[in-house]
Amino acid sequence: MRRTGTRTVKVNKAKLIAKVKENKEAHIVAYAKAVEAYKKEALKQLAELTKRVEAGDTSIRLNLTTPIDNVKSYDKILDIFEWEIDAEVELEQKEFNEYVQDETESARHAMMSNSMYLG
Repeated sequence: MRRTGTRTVKVNKAKLIAKVKENKEAHIVAYAKAVEAYKKEALKQLAELTKRVEAGDTSIRLNLTTPIDNVKSYDKILDIFEWEIDAEVELEQKEFNEYVQDETESARHAMMSNSMYLG
């Protein structure tokens, strides 16, 4: 069905919730790996910077991108659909892309940030 040029689709609420939970779990795993790699890189850089400071260098800085945790965003989405009373939910194409395919600006930003440490 189209409304004002936007495609909509009815989806099973339970399947939608399961998919968002799956996306959330994938994010949690990627974030945890990124944090571990971030810590290793930070310690490596700090050791090098410490040597430079001891040698008199005063122009030092860490070159790190902080991993991003979007768990709260997933939890908010899950809350919405867990409170939904109907067994089916109508989503616009943009919502489907966000909730099912995990294509949100924050998800992309987290993926880019976290992928710096995931190799």
